[in-house]
Amino acid sequence: MAKKIVRTAGATIAAGALLLGATVPANAFAQIPAAADLSYDYTNYEFDYTSYNTPATTYVAPQAENQQAYVAPAAAPAPAASSASTGNASRDAIVATAMSGLGGAYVWGGKTFGAWDCSGFTSWVFAQHGIKLTAFTYAMKNELRPTANPQPGDIVFQNGYSHVGIYLGNGKMISALNPTNGTLVHPTSWMSVDGYYTAL
Repeated sequence: MAKKIVRTAGATIAAGALLLGATVPANAFAQIPAAADLSYDYTNYEFDYTSYNTPATTYVAPQAENQQAYVAPAAAPAPAASSASTGNASRDAIVATAMSGLGGAYVWGGKTFGAWDCSGFTSWVFAQHGIKLTAFTYAMKNELRPTANPQPGDIVFQNGYSHVGIYLGNGKMISALNPTNGTLVHPTSWMSVDGYYTAL
């Protein structure tokens, strides 16, 4: 039995050798020479690190060397409402109060300083002078008197009574126009005018 196993094992090894020989180069199993000793002896070298002991310096980026301190530009003056006062203290005061809101944000339904819509802005301005107006354009119109001779400090209704602002004279008005532009001075011609009204 043992002879038979040895014979079978020998036949298997021989067949394996034939199979390998057909696909592997003849020198594939040659003995690889031992690699050369690549170790390196550092013990015979001395290094002088004293030349690297330089004092620390503060790094300044090249683009910052010529940088100057930033100075914000001066704010542009607010556009004048008109070249001269109207001679009417009440109207002049309303115009001045309206101009104090220049640059305020447009907030739909807003009624507070700097965060208002067109009717909220207009009603806020007049409230500062003791005149109560409803912050809704269609109702506000019924609380005022129409005028054919508008003066600074009067009220302008536009765009089918959906927009309102305060007349400044010389074809200009101030209003909370929209979310993009906010509160600004603009020509009355930007929208169709429905009528001028007065509360004075």
